[in-house]
Amino acid sequence: MRHALSCDDALELISAATDGETTDIEQQRLDAHLDGCADCVMLERRMRRLHRQVRLRPAEPVPNLVALVTDRVRPATLGRGGWLRPALAWLAAVTVIQNVAALVLGRVDGADEHLARHLGAFGVALGVGFAFVAWKPTRAIGMLPFAGALIATMLVSAVLDVAAGGRSALAESVHLTEVVGLVLLWLIAGSPGWHGWHRLPGRSVHRV
Repeated sequence: MRHALSCDDALELISAATDGETTDIEQQRLDAHLDGCADCVMLERRMRRLHRQVRLRPAEPVPNLVALVTDRVRPATLGRGGWLRPALAWLAAVTVIQNVAALVLGRVDGADEHLARHLGAFGVALGVGFAFVAWKPTRAIGMLPFAGALIATMLVSAVLDVAAGGRSALAESVHLTEVVGLVLLWLIAGSPGWHGWHRLPGRSVHRV
C-alpha cells in the first residue's frame, strides 16, 4: 500500500504535471491527493493558469543591432582607394631587402654575427608579414599587435642608441620603413581604436 502524499510531495508533482513530466503512477497519486486537499487544488489551478500565461505571453520585440554591431566591428577595408595594399606590398619588399643581408651574411653595424642574424630574422619576418597582409588584407588585425610591439621596441632601441652616441639619427632613419608599414597595416585593419575615439564626444548609448 502506498503512503499518502504530503503537500510538499504534491507540490513537486504539481510542478512536474504542469510541464507534462509525471508518470502514470505519479499522476494517479497526485489525483488522489487533490481529491482530498482543497489547498493543493487551488495551488494546482494557479500554477496551470500561470503556465498558460507564460506560454501565451507575446514575445517582446528585439531591437535590430545589425547596424550597431557592423559599425563597431569595422572589418578590414581591403585597401581604401586601391592604394594601401600595393603600398604595403612595396614596403614589404623594401623591408625584406633591408634585412636579408643581415640574416644571410650576419652583418649589422655595431652587432656581432649572431646578433646580426637575429636582427635580420626579425626584419625579414616583419617584411613577410607585411606581404601576407597585402595579399590577405583580412588578416591585418591579427598581424597588428605583433608588428606594433616589434616596431615600438625597435624605435625605443633606436632612440637609446642615438642618445648614447652609438648610432647617428641618419643611420637609424632606416626604421622609418617599418613605421610607414605599421601605419599602412593599421589603415588596412580598419583603423582600430581611432573610430571609437573619434566618435567619443557624440557617442550614443545602447543598452541590450
